[in-house]
Amino acid sequence: MIRWLLAALLLATTPASAAWPEHPVRWLVGFPPGASPDLLTRLLAQRLQAESGQPVVVENRPGAAGNLAASALARAPADGSTIGTLFAATLSINRHLYAQLGFDPARDLAPVAEFARYPALVLVHPALPVTDLAGLRAWVAAQPRPPLCATPGAGVVPHLATVALLRRWGLACEVVHYRGSPDALRDVMAGRVPLMLDAAPSALPLARDGKLRALAVTGAARSPLAPQLPAVAETLPGFEALSWLSVGGPAGLPEAVAARLEAFVAAAAADPALRDRFAGLGAEVVSTPRGPLAARIAAEDARWGALIREAGITAE
Repeated sequence: MIRWLLAALLLATTPASAAWPEHPVRWLVGFPPGASPDLLTRLLAQRLQAESGQPVVVENRPGAAGNLAASALARAPADGSTIGTLFAATLSINRHLYAQLGFDPARDLAPVAEFARYPALVLVHPALPVTDLAGLRAWVAAQPRPPLCATPGAGVVPHLATVALLRRWGLACEVVHYRGSPDALRDVMAGRVPLMLDAAPSALPLARDGKLRALAVTGAARSPLAPQLPAVAETLPGFEALSWLSVGGPAGLPEAVAARLEAFVAAAAADPALRDRFAGLGAEVVSTPRGPLAARIAAEDARWGALIREAGITAE
């Protein structure tokens, strides 16, 4: 009798988690095709499809700093048929910038596991007479008026990191927002703008080629992506500004699906081949489960929210 009860309990609790997905899965991502988060998502989607034998279709919903994709995910059935790539802006930043999101991150979304992380790089034009953060601070302070600094968009992590860095220095710059990294980086490389912070996936290749000079990374410690670069936190203790990607679903995602996704990300992160492919795209593969991920979201929501209010940052 006891053996029968144990078997029944196992059948009731295990197969759903082990079998998911049993049907095609739609994976939403709030970036255009070819953007780094899209490429990283596709690597995982291909792996999930190969493991499950079910089609996993990546659907791009770019626009509004990820809000369009997140809103679509929030409205999707909470049955595991639709999942999405959720990132720092979606879960910790945008609610402080936009009056109308179309969703409530805390109420409508279920983040499950962080799978990628990357810092921003502090970049200058190679002709600028600075080679480290101390030199950059001195150069900015010596200018007769605040110099121009580029960002890939208002309210994104590199923009917030720029503001946070300059405020720690007690300095300012004249911020020029661009519609994405390519245009901004082009102007910095051309010398039209001397300074920029940008995410590692787009910045690292240009720094390696000598088209831009990288001075530091914005993680709490040096990044394995560029171990020769110091962390800003080495001279400004506590400084950290990271971009990160997680997978999740609509609120109410079944526990079996969430547990399967969590285990899937953990197994993927342990694969050296996937780690190398992520590194080639300028990102660290990571595996942060729901508890620590929730703590990260709460901490960054508080930190970025305070900076946005204090600095008067808007999404315009």
